[in-house]
Amino acid sequence: MTNSFPKSEDSNPAKNPDTQLNADPIYMEQDLWYFKTGKGVEVGPFRYRSEAQSNLDKFMKTLENRLDPGNTQK
Repeated sequence: MTNSFPKSEDSNPAKNPDTQLNADPIYMEQDLWYFKTGKGVEVGPFRYRSEAQSNLDKFMKTLENRLDPGNTQK
């Protein structure tokens, strides 16, 4: 049995412009996982949600390092 979420545009926070800014950017579409950046770029597909989360975390860390080049945390 697979987990699936409704594919309605209204139920997909990453594709609904009326959704609050703090909504989860990770979503599932056709049994694959994606995340959407703040500029609306869709990243994926990933086979597992954890993969999407890990890549989103890396993406965010890259952005943080660009804003604060002296930050040596990885």
